[in-house]
Amino acid sequence: MDRALDRRSLLKLGVIGAAATLGAGAPLAEAQDKPKRGGTLTIGRNHDADTLYPGRSTGLSAIATNLLLYDGLVLHDFQMKIRPGLAERWEVSPDGLTWTFHLRKNVKFHCGASLTAQDVKDHFDRWIDPKEAFPTRAKVTSLAETRVVDDHTLVCKLKNPTLVFLNNVSQTEWGYASVPHAKHVAQYGQDYGVVPASICGTGPFKLKEWTKDDRMELVRHEGYAWGSPAYDNTSAPWVDRIVFRTLPEDAARAAELEAGGIDLDIDVSPQHIARLEGKGVKITSIPRLSSNHIGFNVEKDIFKDVRVRKAVAHAVNRQEIVQFVMKGQADVAHGFLHPLVPGATPKEQMRPLMSDFSLDKSKRLLSEAGWTPAADGLRQKDGKPLQASLYVFTELHERIVTPVQAQLRQVGFDLQIKRLESAAFTTATRAGEHDARFLPMIYSSPDFLYFFVSAAIPSPNTVRWRDDKTDTLFHQSQVTLKETERVKAFQGIEQRLVGEAVVVPIQHIRWIFGNRARVRGLKYHPIHGIYKLQDTWIV
Repeated sequence: MDRALDRRSLLKLGVIGAAATLGAGAPLAEAQDKPKRGGTLTIGRNHDADTLYPGRSTGLSAIATNLLLYDGLVLHDFQMKIRPGLAERWEVSPDGLTWTFHLRKNVKFHCGASLTAQDVKDHFDRWIDPKEAFPTRAKVTSLAETRVVDDHTLVCKLKNPTLVFLNNVSQTEWGYASVPHAKHVAQYGQDYGVVPASICGTGPFKLKEWTKDDRMELVRHEGYAWGSPAYDNTSAPWVDRIVFRTLPEDAARAAELEAGGIDLDIDVSPQHIARLEGKGVKITSIPRLSSNHIGFNVEKDIFKDVRVRKAVAHAVNRQEIVQFVMKGQADVAHGFLHPLVPGATPKEQMRPLMSDFSLDKSKRLLSEAGWTPAADGLRQKDGKPLQASLYVFTELHERIVTPVQAQLRQVGFDLQIKRLESAAFTTATRAGEHDARFLPMIYSSPDFLYFFVSAAIPSPNTVRWRDDKTDTLFHQSQVTLKETERVKAFQGIEQRLVGEAVVVPIQHIRWIFGNRARVRGLKYHPIHGIYKLQDTWIV
C-alpha cells in the first residue's frame, strides 16, 4: 500500500531524527522532566479556522484544529507508518474492493454519546455526495458506498482497487476523514462546524469557546483513552486547555512570544528568528513537504494567454526571495512538487519547462501577446493597461510576492497585491474574484494534485484549470495498481501545470516554531507540526 512518503525519503529530508534548533532554546534538563497535568498552552497563529467541519475546509488552521477535536479510522505516526486510530484493525478482500474496519469499543464523543459505525458511514456518505460539494471529495473518488455491519464494524466498498484508499482515509491526510457525531451534523445542518455548540468529535480536546478571528479555547476531553499510538501518552492530554490566538501580523506574534503572551508560535517568520533567539524562546526549524507558488485564475482574460502567464514566470527571481525574504529558510523550487515526494519529476526533466529568471524573455513574450509599452512605462493593449490583482492572506505571503511586483514593473506590468484576512480570502478566491493568488501547498503525497482537476472547481481548484489531460492523468493515478504508473501520472500533471504556466513555482519552505521554556514535550509531526499535543505539558 502507498505510504504517502516513505521513511527513506523522510530521512533524506531530515524530518525523522533531530529537528534543527536555532538559538539557545530550552534548558538541557527538559528531557529529564516528568510530565504533569494542568496548565494552559497558548498558541499564536496567523489566521483562524473557517469551519471545523472535517472535509469542508482545506485551510491549515481548520485542519490543525480538527486534528485535536476529532479522530479518524487510521493515522500516520511520526515515521509516516499507518497505525490504528478509531479502527483497531482492518482487512481488505483479495480483489481489493472491500475494506472491513473494526472499531474500538467504549469510544465517546465530547457530548457523551458512544461512537458507532453509523457515525463513520454518515460522514463518508456526505463526503462522497456531489450535492454536499465537499472541496475534498476527489480524495475518495474510489469509494462507492459504506455499509454498517454492526455498531463496531463497517465495510467500505470501492469502485476499483487502488493503492491509496487507506492513505486517503487516514486522519493525518489533512483531517478530512475525521469523524464528527452524526446526530450533531444532522441537527445543525449547514451550521455544523461554524456554530460552536454544533462541534462534537472524539478527539483529545473539545471546543469550549470560539470568538471568530480572535480566540479559540479547547479543553481536555476527560476520559479520553484511545489516543494516537504515535505518542507515549495515549490517554487524556496533560494540559488542561489550549488557547489559540489569531494574530495575523508576524511582528505581533513575535512580540507576544517574547513577552510571554503566547507560549508557542507555530509559524515564526524568518526575519524574527534573530530577535527571538536567546530571549527565553526556543526556535525549531523542520523541513516541510511544501511548495509556494503563484497561481493564475486562467478564466480571467489577462491570464487566458499562456504567453502572459509565462512572462510573469520569467519575472520571478526565486533565488532573491529565498535569500532575502526567507533568510535561507527555504529552497528554490525547480518544479511544482517537493523533490522528495514520490511522483516529483527529476530536476533535469523539469528544467526545459521551468521559466528561468529573465526580464528580457518576459518583455518579449508580452510584446508577442500584443502588450506594447506606453508613455508611463506600463504596457497597454486596446487602450487597457497591463495590470492584474494578486491575492494573499498573510504578511509573509505579501513579503514573498513584493519582489515580484517590483520586477514585473520593470517589464511594464502593474501587479497589484491585495491582502485579505483568511475568511475573506477564501470567499474571494472561491468566487473567482482574483486574477492571481498566492498558492501555498503542503502535502504528504502527490495525491493532493486533485486540487487541479476540473471537478474541484471552484474550490480547491481556485486557479480554475479545466484540462482533460490533467483529469485523465489524475484518474489514472487513483486506479492503477502499479506504483510506476502512478509516478508517471503525477509527473505528467506536474509537467502540465508548469509547462502551461498555470502556476509559477517559487520555493519549498521550512516550518519554524518558537516556544517558551515552560512548554515541554513538544513533538513535531513531519506533516502536521503540533498534531495531537498528547505528550506536551506545562511547567
